[in-house]
Amino acid sequence: MKASLFTLILALLAIGTFAAVAVMKKNETPVVAKASTTFYYNGPSTNLATNVMNPSNWSPSQEPGFTCGQPTEIPCSLDVPSDKTIEDHLEDLDNLAAVQEASPSKRSE
Repeated sequence: MKASLFTLILALLAIGTFAAVAVMKKNETPVVAKASTTFYYNGPSTNLATNVMNPSNWSPSQEPGFTCGQPTEIPCSLDVPSDKTIEDHLEDLDNLAAVQEASPSKRSE
């Protein structure tokens, strides 16, 4: 009888522990990933080293005459983290080569 009572107490403790863990997990704040913003290079196709690094040549919308996926050296778009501006992101990348590498495709002339 003592063994049965001891087993019952252990089982109740185990159930209580699992229930407490489940409640704790339910009350955790979910981690939400911050979305990025895509900026498009709408500047001239000349003097890329200067023009690509100029934030005013980038916009969240692409000019109608430009298309991505072309065989050029002109960056098409950049994904800018939500906690940064295009100015900050270009400054972090620091040069044309880094922007070209970070751009998933190239733009038409």
